[in-house]
Amino acid sequence: MLHKQFYICKHKPLFMKQLYLLLACVLVWPMLGQDLHCGTDIVMRRAYEKNPALRLKRQQADEAQRQQQQRVSSATVYTIPIVFHILHLNGPENISDAQVRDAVRILNRDYAKRNPDTTEIIPAFKNIADSTGIHFALATIDPTGQCTNGIRHYYDPDTDWDDTSPTLYSHTWDPTKYLNVYIVRTITLSNGFGAAGYTWFPGTWLSGDSQDAIVVLNHYFGSVGTGANFLSRVLTHEVGHWFNLYHVFGMNSAGADCSGDDLVNDTPTTPGYTNCPNAANPAGYQLCTPGVSENFQNYMDYSYCCRMFTQGQAQRMQAALQSTVAGRNNLWSNTNLLVTGVINPTGPCQPIADFKYSRSKTCEGAPIVFSDATWNGAPTTYSWSFPGGTPATSTASAPVVVYSSAGVYSVTYEVSNFAGTSAPLTKANIITVTNGGTGYSIPWAESFENIAILNADWTLSNSNGSGNWQQSSDAAYTGSHSAKLDAANNTRKNITAMAGPAVDLAQVSNPLLTFKVATAEVSANHVNTLSVYASTDCDYTWHLIYNKVGQALVTSSSTAANFIPSGPGEWRSESIDLQPFVSNGAVNFKFEYTRDTIPAASNIFIDDINVSGVLSIRGNTQGPLQQMSVFPVPSGAVVNVSFGLASDQMVSLSVLDLSGRVVSVPQRAALSAGSYTWQVNADQSLAPGVYFLKLQAGHAQLTQKVIIGQ
Repeated sequence: MLHKQFYICKHKPLFMKQLYLLLACVLVWPMLGQDLHCGTDIVMRRAYEKNPALRLKRQQADEAQRQQQQRVSSATVYTIPIVFHILHLNGPENISDAQVRDAVRILNRDYAKRNPDTTEIIPAFKNIADSTGIHFALATIDPTGQCTNGIRHYYDPDTDWDDTSPTLYSHTWDPTKYLNVYIVRTITLSNGFGAAGYTWFPGTWLSGDSQDAIVVLNHYFGSVGTGANFLSRVLTHEVGHWFNLYHVFGMNSAGADCSGDDLVNDTPTTPGYTNCPNAANPAGYQLCTPGVSENFQNYMDYSYCCRMFTQGQAQRMQAALQSTVAGRNNLWSNTNLLVTGVINPTGPCQPIADFKYSRSKTCEGAPIVFSDATWNGAPTTYSWSFPGGTPATSTASAPVVVYSSAGVYSVTYEVSNFAGTSAPLTKANIITVTNGGTGYSIPWAESFENIAILNADWTLSNSNGSGNWQQSSDAAYTGSHSAKLDAANNTRKNITAMAGPAVDLAQVSNPLLTFKVATAEVSANHVNTLSVYASTDCDYTWHLIYNKVGQALVTSSSTAANFIPSGPGEWRSESIDLQPFVSNGAVNFKFEYTRDTIPAASNIFIDDINVSGVLSIRGNTQGPLQQMSVFPVPSGAVVNVSFGLASDQMVSLSVLDLSGRVVSVPQRAALSAGSYTWQVNADQSLAPGVYFLKLQAGHAQLTQKVIIGQ
């Protein structure tokens, strides 16, 4: 067994060492980018600043527990009732009960040292990796004595957890009887930085206080649904804090220095790790004391390659559970296990109806998939009502519904099982159906200049609720704005999409989708992906039309974690042939970014999305306009535009840039039926480049792309 006194700081008096640790908490997130970590040190530091007496109380409790943990028996099994409060706004953060049960499975596996990856623990720690003797069980009786499955779902704006809302912790059950875990969409601490999760050490609050709970992001939780296996130990880590464990690097910043101490004898002094050193190279994890390995695989480090608790950590947690501080000793008592339904569990429980739907906006005739999201008890029968839809009613668990008329529609849902029938749930005005039409005519352009957060034409989505594309003034290829996926929201394994409006490609020749992209990576190992899809059925099915992965996507050699393109040279132009879709009429396009699992990816920007082509309606004729042609091709300083007019009309000719903006004074004239040739002169106000010529007569128009001034 390793002993702390052999390492750095061994001569510091205990009291002074603890005081130093409590004062040394420095923000770690700026250097970690979007790879989120624990916020416990941050919130504890704030608690000490608000209540200096708490700091001294904490120091005294640590010293008392240091003495007590030497006397703890390892024979006792500590069973802890646990309840999960899932806060959501009907997005992916409303995770399934299956994801919660998977997270409990992982928690119990880790605390029992039954995780298969213990085989990867480096030799220095294999013999002291320990089972904690702690087990977790979902409560089956709630504080009012009613049946529960230990998983609660609440429609609650606090899912964007900012640690200042007056309604935080409003769902907590008595923490002297239950371990409460809140699952949320985002966590933003009042210092402006995000966290994967956090909690408070025992005794921070009075016994029974609602704030004595754990908060975790939904996508750092479990290994299914929005979760991912490589992020699934965050709950293991936070529960360790709730049982009085410090980070193995104390309350310093991870990677800062070797002065931290977690007050556990068999965890060597360590600077803390924010990534996984090569296990085959001991020099990479013997930074504090040459020849002495550091426990970078510990659940209480930041490395995301955690595998173990030590024997000393297990003893410290057991000591916390035997202490009266915060009522932790009551949690595992037989009396409490009966009260919370861990012993003699109840069930099944009467279900509480809820449901999800594949989209809230659709076109006439485009299907929507509805799916069950019932909680508290598994349903055996389903009853749906879809006024205005087909079918109008259903008893399926996941019906597919079509609305044939434009409008706004409500849905009612009811479920039942052996224990009873839920109250009917009506979600009013949740489905908006439009007649679709033919979409925008070409040329269509989006330069993100005049929309605050991507306007109603765009539908934003992501797989785990962590962040979306947004308008940004950080960089632009043209103008002053672009669409940006920020590194802080670019969390691992997230799929983030923005789907644009329909564009009419009926009877268009040579259609092209073009856009600008800019991105960089902090590591050449990244395999992040940008994909573009097209839909011909109002976003129901998508066809892949562009895909670039890893270094093929990168446009800059920058390795900055917060990459911002410095000029046009760090952008790339992309062009996609849309000829396969010309017979489909309205076509939608979706830009989708898929994040890999490697730490510390960077920003990505998109700008100047354009759909162009040549209208060829009825032999290049549209209403009164006939046979538009442009010559010479390519054009020089003068462009000739010939056209025919079938009837007397007011005619205008405009020059548009690739963003769709008019860049020259339109020519206008009242003309009689006949043939005409107009000229466009490329003077100093019209720089050489690619433009669109738009000819309009009444409600009819023809458009053609040209190169001017070459």
